[in-house]
Amino acid sequence: MHSERSGRRSVKKNQRNDDTRPLVDVSSFSFGFDKKEAPVLNELSFSISEEETVMLMGPSGSGKSTLALCLNRLYPAAVEGWTEGSILFKGTDISSFHDGELNQQIGVVFQDPESQFCMITVENELAFTLENLKVQREEMDRRIGEVLEATGMTKYRERNIHELSGGEKQKIALASVLLLNPQLLILDEPTANLDPASRKSFITMIARLKQEWGMSVLVIEHQLDDWIELTDRVLAVNREGRLFLEGAPEQVFYSRYNDLKQEGIHLPRVVRTAIEKGIEACPLSEEALAAAAGPDEITYLDRSPVVPGRTKQVLTFDRVSFSRKRKQQPVLSEVSLELKQGEFLAIVGENGAGKSTLLQLMAGLLKPSAGKGIFLDRPLEKWDERELRRQLGFVFQNPEHQFITDTVYDELTFGMKLNGAGEKMMKFRVAELMDKFHLTHKRLSNPFSLSGGQKRRLSVAAMLDDTPSVLLFDEPTFGQDAKTTDELMAMISGLQQSGTAIVFVTHDMDLVDRYCERVCVLNEGTIAFSGPPEELWQKPELIEKARLRMPFHSRLQKLRSRGSKEETGHALVY
Repeated sequence: MHSERSGRRSVKKNQRNDDTRPLVDVSSFSFGFDKKEAPVLNELSFSISEEETVMLMGPSGSGKSTLALCLNRLYPAAVEGWTEGSILFKGTDISSFHDGELNQQIGVVFQDPESQFCMITVENELAFTLENLKVQREEMDRRIGEVLEATGMTKYRERNIHELSGGEKQKIALASVLLLNPQLLILDEPTANLDPASRKSFITMIARLKQEWGMSVLVIEHQLDDWIELTDRVLAVNREGRLFLEGAPEQVFYSRYNDLKQEGIHLPRVVRTAIEKGIEACPLSEEALAAAAGPDEITYLDRSPVVPGRTKQVLTFDRVSFSRKRKQQPVLSEVSLELKQGEFLAIVGENGAGKSTLLQLMAGLLKPSAGKGIFLDRPLEKWDERELRRQLGFVFQNPEHQFITDTVYDELTFGMKLNGAGEKMMKFRVAELMDKFHLTHKRLSNPFSLSGGQKRRLSVAAMLDDTPSVLLFDEPTFGQDAKTTDELMAMISGLQQSGTAIVFVTHDMDLVDRYCERVCVLNEGTIAFSGPPEELWQKPELIEKARLRMPFHSRLQKLRSRGSKEETGHALVY
């Protein structure tokens, strides 16, 4: 089998050069919070060279984010924990650096961008970093302008951060790190909150900045597809926090496919398709896969069965508008929609289109500036709050926004107690939920101490203590590995098939294509499209305008249509 690595530098740095000191050298490194418990990171040894792009992957809860915090010494400095082994930066043990010194050379963009912010406006947030370094005002203004332009956020300079969408906040978090021109940039699931077009442009931007600024980049990701061509080397950790694979992408993905799959790691769709169809080449791009595969037959391998929505309407919006301030342009303008019993609806659109706002209006968490919402034949504002929460569940984009107790167990029982559940039934139901969502070993942990993926699973599990009429999810699969994504969507599908209407906001068009019977496209505060996903994929102009991206199989079909009609090979099945 031969490999294809289009779009990369001709000279690779996949192996340590004995004549060149690595930028980062990790040797037998372990980290844990309590010596009585198993370590989070277990005897890790690897290096990162200058100007190298390394992908770190692993199942949810495997310690990836913890490693990022250890690399720039935030852990164990900011928490109670222990370490063994060593981490060297440019040949010096990181424990030798003064407080704050290492952070100027190793920048981290966290999984949750809000955890990095301490000021109200974008400009003040960026200026705060430079003020602490005593940068002159003229130079400060130049550097702020430079990083905002680099991240495409110039027009947001004077905006309040809390008014930004999740994706926009992520870009500001990146800009604040780029201000320091770090030698190593660590990105912890940096594109999870970005719309498909912004995701692609973000990755292209990182590749450009890496070359222009001479940075090394460590990317922590579950969704690998768009990063794979830019990656020099892959590191894979397992559920015990041990490094079990290391090498060039084509070597790791194609020779150790089953090992990665067994760990529940998302495999690039290109790789998965090539292996399942027995394609002898090792393509890493969609173009190479399309060229190696057959031109005509493209069908679905594993499309989820959808129970068509019933005829009864459970939620209706009639010309609903919403503005955060009276004089501001409305976030949503005269939105009308109907949701039927048991329907599976996706809401998609670019960052800042108003998707999360619409979902919060549907949940009754925000009040419309104009128009009205009817839930189960009653105006939303007429519902008793406790009664409404029994019938209408909502999972926030940021799971921490819904945590209100000190342990995982208490978080799961909180709603049950409000609903009058008995102690015996409550214990049984909680045990069942913790088992399904792989949280049993975190029973007494503080929800805020969980990994990003575990927080998301807890936030979903807390909404499933009953069977509501409607469940609303804001990015339900954010931070999940392949195994937990499949399990989570299977549970959601089961609820839908039993009559619960499901609505979720997502940037994952493959998720929409596989599960949803209807999709609404938000663009410029209005619904630009409402209908079956397969109809949306036939509207390329709208897809481009709304900064979406066709699902994988549609992109391949388009690539194949450009190819030679005489070419033969394997038929592609999805």
